Amino acid sequence: MYLPLVPWVEVWMELEHSSRTRLEQLALQQGLGLSEFKREFDTQATAFGFANLVPLSTSAAQRWLRGVAVPRDSARRVLELWFGEHISVLTGPPLEKILTRTEQELAVNAAHESVSHAIAAAAALDPSALEHLHAAADKAARAYYTTPTMEMLTDLVALRNLIYVQMDRTRKPLQAADLYLLAGQACGLLSSVSWDLGLLGAADEQARAAYSYGCAIDHPSLKAWARALQVTASFWAGTPRQAHKIAAAALPDAPRGTARARLHSVNARALALVGAHDEVRDELDSASTELERAGADAFLDDIGGELAFDLPRRGLCAGAAYVVLGDGERAEQEAQAAVALFAEVPDSNRWGAGALSAQVDLGAARTLRGDLAGAADALADVFKVEPSKRTEAVAQRLNALAKTLGTARFRGAAEAIELGAKIEDFTTISLARTAAVRALPPA
Repeated sequence: MYLPLVPWVEVWMELEHSSRTRLEQLALQQGLGLSEFKREFDTQATAFGFANLVPLSTSAAQRWLRGVAVPRDSARRVLELWFGEHISVLTGPPLEKILTRTEQELAVNAAHESVSHAIAAAAALDPSALEHLHAAADKAARAYYTTPTMEMLTDLVALRNLIYVQMDRTRKPLQAADLYLLAGQACGLLSSVSWDLGLLGAADEQARAAYSYGCAIDHPSLKAWARALQVTASFWAGTPRQAHKIAAAALPDAPRGTARARLHSVNARALALVGAHDEVRDELDSASTELERAGADAFLDDIGGELAFDLPRRGLCAGAAYVVLGDGERAEQEAQAAVALFAEVPDSNRWGAGALSAQVDLGAARTLRGDLAGAADALADVFKVEPSKRTEAVAQRLNALAKTLGTARFRGAAEAIELGAKIEDFTTISLARTAAVRALPPA
């Protein structure tokens, strides 16, 4: 839903003199008076699946905005989903950050508002509206590698909701199909972000939603990508056989090249968890073969970013698979190659979380070979990473390594004790533990 643009000077004045809570600050920022806030709350409640809520009363809205009462249960969830912030933040004091926005922040925000206004202003959905949405979705896919996870989450939720609004504004089949593709892309990206936050259930739901959109428009590349996301969520959730089943069913219909390379690679990781040594090698070989054919997919390759799949990512999957199989020698070879391949990618395009995961796999591989000094060297840069970039995949890899360090083989080793302590410190304040309190909207 388009919210009216409010001049920043007026917003700042309102925030400075009137805001008593973060919630009231956000409402004023969006140009919502008391009556508008009430109406918008009821609209958001319906959109997020809380249609049975009693309409918000004036007195309740006033108490929330003033901070003299805390919403309960469903009302609290609606506010968290609407504004993308935890209830403890919304009911707390207003943030001073908005009073000191930089010129860059103002320019970026103004650009977002301009696009939203341009799309919403159209009497009917025209090509320019779809052009704006495609540009935003493609930018999000490419920005995934370098954008902080919580920022990416906020942007993707807003984009997805904007796409949903546009779906109600057209009855043209071709436009509807285009919007379904965009919705599938947004949900697929939300699946990846959900996993980064450690929310496996949400990751699976978003991937299923993306697959459903792909089925609705019979889009092979979207369906294959969504299935690969499901496979990833499944094997991390501890159901590798189910993950393998999904991958095996998806592969025959997946387009050759990038789509199959990704499915073969994640299938290898699922098979490693059930101890299928030979099958893991075959799947990784197949992934390499498919990558030789990659580059011509109009959806996955042309958009790129999180939709793409390349040699560094295939190497990451290979290193992780051989770590699980306990094959330290092959794991080190693959992980070392992945680390080197990621290093060749420019900072502006490098998947930081993937590069970190490859370093952890390298440390785990060296640990399997009994080289604790080498493991410590591989992990040195990992432990320096700030909490906002510590994704769940990195944390889970480190937790698995900590279990290996705690086995009888390394009992009493000073290096093992030191590494174990650093891993505990790292995972205690990882992104999933500190940021995942913000719930994702339903798929």
